[in-house]
Amino acid sequence: MAELNLDSLREKARLDPHEIAFLEDGIGYTFNDKQLLEEAMCHSSFAKEYGLKYNNERLEFFGDSVLEFIVSRALFKTYPDANEGELTTMRAALVKADSLAAKADALRIPYIVLHGHTMKDGNLPKSVSANALEALMGAVCLDGGMAAAERVIKKLFLSDAEEQAAGADPKLKLQMWLQARAMPLPNYELINVTGPSHAPTFTARLYLSGFEHTASDRTRRGAEAKVASMVLADLTAKYGA
Repeated sequence: MAELNLDSLREKARLDPHEIAFLEDGIGYTFNDKQLLEEAMCHSSFAKEYGLKYNNERLEFFGDSVLEFIVSRALFKTYPDANEGELTTMRAALVKADSLAAKADALRIPYIVLHGHTMKDGNLPKSVSANALEALMGAVCLDGGMAAAERVIKKLFLSDAEEQAAGADPKLKLQMWLQARAMPLPNYELINVTGPSHAPTFTARLYLSGFEHTASDRTRRGAEAKVASMVLADLTAKYGA
């Protein structure tokens, strides 16, 4: 039985130049080192079958950290009034496995990633596609630095931040509405705290762009959310959504 020429098989299995161009166009970045891109698209099952010394697991590990850091920093700067829980929720929505898999689908990664013969093109497990996308982000960072990775991640992920905020609490929705129109941000005033210490009632007031509302709730943030919702309703009625 003739021996397989692994060098020939590896060469045939390399990414097609059209696939490389498609990925680069999709993420808005052109690699200096195309090998990094190919490594990001190399699943461990493919590496094992073809005897390659590399796969995308190390890049996935690195890319996961890069993605989380850049998204976290962007959300931290964009939403100065959001607390830890809200920021965590928004970040999770942007970089959860389903979101990553959806982005990978848009880039046709399920059809591009190199994989073993037991998996079918276009019908890969979501985890394989999501991990390949994270590996791709790591490859961008290694190839072009953190600034390049930030540009790509903003293009792919942070354009969804406004959509995520649409489902957030009224304070975030009001802030997004104001920022989009370069209007002053709200300044909430706690005007009263009543009731027993174990069950206080907080009253907050918000005066903004000629509108003023007061509301009460069992938490300060709840009271602020109520007045934010009231003011936002006034603003959208006057200026449009």
